[in-house]
Formats: sequence, structure tokens, C-alpha cells
Amino acid sequence: HALIVALDIVRYAEKSGEVVEADELGEGSYARVFGSGPDLAVKLISERERPWVHKAAVENSLKADRLGIGPRIFGYGTVVQTLGGHFRGTALLLERLAPLGQSWTKADSESVLADVALLSTIGFHNDVKLPNVLRRAGRPTLIDFDLMSQWSCKVAVTSSCIEHDFQTLLEPLGESHTRHFREYYDLFVLTLTLPDGELYRRVLERLVELWSLLEGAVFRPLMETVDPEKLTEIPFEVLCRTPMEGVSVCLLDLRGNLYGHSE
Repeated sequence: HALIVALDIVRYAEKSGEVVEADELGEGSYARVFGSGPDLAVKLISERERPWVHKAAVENSLKADRLGIGPRIFGYGTVVQTLGGHFRGTALLLERLAPLGQSWTKADSESVLADVALLSTIGFHNDVKLPNVLRRAGRPTLIDFDLMSQWSCKVAVTSSCIEHDFQTLLEPLGESHTRHFREYYDLFVLTLTLPDGELYRRVLERLVELWSLLEGAVFRPLMETVDPEKLTEIPFEVLCRTPMEGVSVCLLDLRGNLYGHSE
């Protein structure tokens, strides 16, 4: 039913006596998501997107699923429409999760932090924000792993992305520093979409902890080896979207991050 709605062929199904029960759940940079019943969702990516988008959506979702993060993956494949249109693309069949809702607790904050920390063992999520958090059995969990990367920070730009590869810097430093830097980057990006409040303050607290672990081994070498002009560009210089929309903050400036959240 989700595919019937996605391909806009409901009229054909209804002519055959089918009662179609599905709806569109959301749309991201590269895909649209449809739901059917309480348990199933379909993520649909058009062939208009670049090949890496299709590959990353499938492979990264499977990696996250193995860690127990995000929706369970039931299967994937290619969809070719021959009736009522000409769609061709990738379909990913996944567990339908519940909306985040309005209520938020300290336990919810800890769940998000735990997911980011666990995901950092395999890569950067690169798009951590509350619209990319849903609930499974009441617990918040990350979704949307299209931009996930082992070594690169990525920022989506239309059908492409801006990225910076940190492998040369991080790999010689070992697993612990690599994991902590990934966690730091994803949490810093998360703060840029948060208003000041319980979640923001808890994330900032964790960022301060990570800073103390990374300052000597990662941040100082980073500032010494990266062109100063590069530090004023994405992904080092990023936009604070709330509450001071449009204010840019350097990834290495926690004070600036806090200032950007001051009313």
C-alpha cells in the first residue's frame, strides 16, 4: 500500500476493489518516506539521485540496524514502475517508528546521547537533529543515515554534499580519539538546531567533556595543519539555526556555541 501511494496509482488499486491505507510520513534531501499500517515504512529514492545516495542509504541503514540504532530493516530492492507513471529507484523497507511528540525527559536526552556515542564507533552520522529522531517503544532513536561516513564530515547541498575527510588526522590517533571526535562533531551539529533548554544544556555538558579528551591530541593539531581560511568554511564554520538564526559558529568554539544560544 505504501508503494501504491508513493507511485500515485491509488486509482488503479481502487478500481480493483483495494482499500488503500497508507500515507506519506516525510521527505528528506534525497528520499520520501511512506507508511502502511502501524509497522511498515518504505523509503523511496528516485534514480534522479546520484548512485552514491542509493548505496549509502542501504548500506548505512543496515550498519545502524546491526547496532540496534534506528528502524529495523526488512529488505530493499529496485522499483520499476510500468503502470500510471515511469518511476525507477530504490525502495528500502523498514520498521515504522512513532513520532517524537511534545514531551521530553532527561531519560530522552540520555537516549539520544547514547545513540550518538554508539554510532560514533563506526562513523559520523552527519545529520543529527530532532527531525531525525523517532521513538521505538517510547525510547528516542536516531534515523536517516544517508550521510553517514566512516571518516568524513558531510553537509547536504541539493543532490550533492560538501565534505571534509579526517582520516589522515584521526586514523593514526587510534580508535578512542576517532570515536570521541565523531561524537563531538555530531553533537555540535545537533546543538545548532536546538533552543536553549534541558537537551541543549545536557549536550553542551557532554561537549565540554569531549573537549577535554580531544584538545591536545586532535584540536591543536587540527588548528596547526588546516589552512586558517578553511576553518571559516563548512564543515568547520557552521550555521546556528536557533535561536539566533544565521549566526555562524566555529566547530572549535564552544563559547561561541553558547553565545549563539543566548537570548
